[in-house]
Amino acid sequence: MLRRLLAVLACCLLTPALAQSLMLGTKLELNTLDPHFFAAFPTGSSHEYLYDKLVVLDDKLKAQPSLAQSWKLVDNLTWEFKLRKGVMFHDGSPFTADDVLFTVERVPNVPNSPNSFSQYTRGIEKITKVDDHTIVVRTKEPNPQLPNDFSNVWIISAKAAKGATTADFNSGKAAIGTGPYRLVEWVNGERLVVERNDKYWGPKPHWAKVTERVIAKDPTRLAALLSGQVDAIDAVPIPDLERLRKEGRFALYRGAAALVHYIALDSARDVSPFVTAKDGKPLAANPLKDPRVRKALSLAINRDALVKRVMEGSGIPAGQLLSAEFPGSSKAIKPDPFDAARAQALLKEAGWGDGFRIVLHATADRYPNDGSLAQAIAQMWTRIGLKAEVETLPGSVFFTRASKQEFSAFAAQYGAEEASNSLRALVATFTPSKGFGTANRTRYSNPVVDSLLEESNRTMDDELRQEKLTRAINFAMSDTPLIPVFYPIFDFASKKDLSITPRAQRRFNAMMVLPKGK
Repeated sequence: MLRRLLAVLACCLLTPALAQSLMLGTKLELNTLDPHFFAAFPTGSSHEYLYDKLVVLDDKLKAQPSLAQSWKLVDNLTWEFKLRKGVMFHDGSPFTADDVLFTVERVPNVPNSPNSFSQYTRGIEKITKVDDHTIVVRTKEPNPQLPNDFSNVWIISAKAAKGATTADFNSGKAAIGTGPYRLVEWVNGERLVVERNDKYWGPKPHWAKVTERVIAKDPTRLAALLSGQVDAIDAVPIPDLERLRKEGRFALYRGAAALVHYIALDSARDVSPFVTAKDGKPLAANPLKDPRVRKALSLAINRDALVKRVMEGSGIPAGQLLSAEFPGSSKAIKPDPFDAARAQALLKEAGWGDGFRIVLHATADRYPNDGSLAQAIAQMWTRIGLKAEVETLPGSVFFTRASKQEFSAFAAQYGAEEASNSLRALVATFTPSKGFGTANRTRYSNPVVDSLLEESNRTMDDELRQEKLTRAINFAMSDTPLIPVFYPIFDFASKKDLSITPRAQRRFNAMMVLPKGK
């Protein structure tokens, strides 16, 4: 009898602790703990455990205080930021202005970054420390988006990260932030384990311990949820949504994301490596340099069919880089309609009526149905007279090759919290000194687009800036620098007693997951 009572008591004592642990299964493969190495979805999602920013964005993607309690515009080139007092890094050292200055200095100097955070700091001419909790930022040109830019930059410890390399962060040695969780373990491509930071300056996180398991393959991730190995998953395989609804043991959640699934086209080079004659022989010219050809490829895509059949409703046809519901987007642009006849006419007008061979590269493990989408788009291009082929690659290989401009056409996704950021990263001419074109992996360049974008970026009046940004977006998209295909809607699933709050950014972490009723 006593033994049974002790067992019951032990069970009762253990239950709260167990309830405070959360196991997530995610498709987002975190490849570094260096918060300034790679501006990408996995880092944006998982680094939120360890690090904080000066500014965060709310559900409407509006800037809100974080490590910066307030900010004000002193003149068109000068901002003053008041920093939060009483904030401690995980090692017990205080957060001060020195850490901000150190962070901004480090951002553009991280070697081999595939997508640098320098796009958010290049406009800064100088940062001055007024006192431990006040900084003054002077920009090279008027920059109304500076608070939003800071919402993309994780603040690190000048003490812990002095002289630190990306390898030092990955080992955990320098991975010390002010965030709501502390690092316990990270195994590249496998898992991230964190524990609650009980001295966190903000609202205390619900979960005492969180484990993120990287489960890239959709069937395996779903099986982990069904078997109880994980409590929640992201990127629910689209064909399995109905099955989960019928199961009754799980809760489903979905939300539109501030990102676009797009096709990049090699329009910069005279000869492109994966564009040839149909028989494989070299071409005298690169057809993708002609905007009529690029427009034809866009018109050949039946976006409604892709969203309905391949994505089974988990997407919205796209005509620009960010949906019109998000800040800064053009209200005038509509998705290109499916028009095979006009596409063929444009090819003929451009001198390519007989078509050509083109290879579309895509990931096979990065986005929901990424391989199937590429195959469907290639089939649509084939119907207008091209010989379209598909090659899919693991994400780690794909982005390395794309960054080296090894492809002629490739499919990817890009997210931004404001329309000018997408245009600046994907379409603006690759100019590291300005932080332009950081994700422009085809080296598309149009000086008119650059000029219009720069003009809008330095306009401080909100209404006038939006007018100029709209003009820049409209002009850019009329040249078809790339092909927007659709805006993804992401699906999540959890055990019945949990709730998930989707976010506009591509995120999946413990801050989005709570017991129902919390």
